[in-house]
Amino acid sequence: MIHCTRESLAGLLPEVAPLLQAHWDESEAALHGPQTYALDRRRYACWERLGMLHLVAARDDGGRLQGYAAFTLTDCPHRPGKRLAALDGLYLAPAARKGLTALRLLRTAEAGLRERGADVIQYSSPASRPCDALYRRLGARRTESVWHKELR
Repeated sequence: MIHCTRESLAGLLPEVAPLLQAHWDESEAALHGPQTYALDRRRYACWERLGMLHLVAARDDGGRLQGYAAFTLTDCPHRPGKRLAALDGLYLAPAARKGLTALRLLRTAEAGLRERGADVIQYSSPASRPCDALYRRLGARRTESVWHKELR
């Protein structure tokens, strides 16, 4: 069984590196090329100190980290008076992808974000690993497409 709970950055850092690398290799490398992934710990710690980071961990019965959902929180620049939670990272290890684990992970995140004053959640996924069906199941609707162009 997988259990989903909000955690601090300090609680995740000791064991998240292998999952971050697996996330990069599986989802981002197709778009940006293979690399050794290094989380910007300082930036994440700053966001957490400012109350702008919301982390939810997925752990197995033995307490081992099996996945995460990371969101940033900010006042929405396009909708005054609305607080925006934007998905920054979502990953579940292959062994944890059974049943409704991803749905439970994001519903746990949504509940915590609601408690923290979020009005709107912005979900995204890389083109190489679309999560459209999952987001629709959560009640989200497609509102835009995002394109990136490397300038350097």
